[in-house]
Amino acid sequence: MQLRKKSSLSRIFKEKDFEVKPSSIPGIGMGLFAKENLSKGDTVGYYTGKILTDKIANSSKYCESKYLLWICKDHWIYGEGKESNYTRFMNHSTKPNVKLVVSVRWKTARFETIRKVKAGEELFFDYGDEYWINTDIDPVERN
Repeated sequence: MQLRKKSSLSRIFKEKDFEVKPSSIPGIGMGLFAKENLSKGDTVGYYTGKILTDKIANSSKYCESKYLLWICKDHWIYGEGKESNYTRFMNHSTKPNVKLVVSVRWKTARFETIRKVKAGEELFFDYGDEYWINTDIDPVERN
């Protein structure tokens, strides 16, 4: 008799499963916190917003936004405003518990846990070196 293996499918969460409140990092603003335990590989959500071309994303209106995410050639997501969602409240850490998974084919960006996350824990991902190029933030401060 063969035993059935426990399913290893990851779960997909929604906005109701998270809380936006002041970050655990003093002075940084709001952060995103899990309301329940998350397993490694769970999908926190998709980064949503207004879709922009290269030309528009590089215009003075958008180019300095903290919420502009490049997906692929001529496809950016501006994650601020009515089209955005809760995922924009994740802050940076060099010791993240979430990673960004970009699909060039589907032109999407989703956040996936890279380890178990406990209920009440703040969610972080590494913004990457390019994010900091045009800022006046010291690399030491961003850790």
